[in-house]
Amino acid sequence: MDLRVLRYFLTVAKEQSFTKAAKQLHITQPTLSRQLAALEAELGVTLFDRGGHGITLTNEGILLKRRALEMVDLEDKIASILASLCHKDWL
Repeated sequence: MDLRVLRYFLTVAKEQSFTKAAKQLHITQPTLSRQLAALEAELGVTLFDRGGHGITLTNEGILLKRRALEMVDLEDKIASILASLCHKDWL
């Protein structure tokens, strides 16, 4: 599991559509579907209920969404801190 795929997952969860998420992420829908199917296989759970009119998160998907948001937020904070430290060294 890597943060890039977690960001993909979060985008699909937000858009409730693989097609809309793929457009937003600038990747093809089949590529996005494969990445998230691999994530489901890796975790051993189903993350989405795929219905005729969009998708919804399963209970496991809801849990992953909460934790993925925390992880992505932490990554952003770390990057910001490191960037500010780097800029201070150059001053």
